[in-house]
Amino acid sequence: MNKLETGRIMKMIKAAYPNFDTNGDAKDITALWAWRFKDVDFKTVLEAVGDYIDGDHAFAPTVGEIKTIIKGKQPKLSAIDGWHEIERALRDSLTNAEKEFRKLSPPVKAYVKDPQTLRTLAGCDMSGRYFADYQERFFKLFSAMQEDTTPDYPALNKPEKSVIAENSRADRLIEGMADHFKMPT
Repeated sequence: MNKLETGRIMKMIKAAYPNFDTNGDAKDITALWAWRFKDVDFKTVLEAVGDYIDGDHAFAPTVGEIKTIIKGKQPKLSAIDGWHEIERALRDSLTNAEKEFRKLSPPVKAYVKDPQTLRTLAGCDMSGRYFADYQERFFKLFSAMQEDTTPDYPALNKPEKSVIAENSRADRLIEGMADHFKMPT
């Protein structure tokens, strides 16, 4: 959502709640909302604000209240669908990990953490232990995350203690392989 679209949202809120910005600077409020919703589609925010106005609320909405409405409308993603997203992303992640990472849905993106993870997985032997451990952990933790209404994404990215030693050994092997296959300059 850009600043012009944010201005339209602010006018809508002001029309429904005349005392909306009496204590603050309208430009600052608009800038805050534009910043917090910069990656959200205008129509999504518009519908969420409309839903808020339709409810029985005495005060204008906060950014957090609108984000909660938006989050509540997002469909839950199954672990299988999430894993299929990762598999699709891995097809081109050796060379375009950043682009593939941006295509992931928010819960899968939060789990994967960064494009480097996709690049590492794409370079792994898919029948190897590291890949199998990552996949198993994904199904276990992602399913639990989808059952919870407010998932703790950072906690889901923490590796299990039993897997840390093995994964760090696999990481060292992968780094060694990367050094071995470097192109001469």
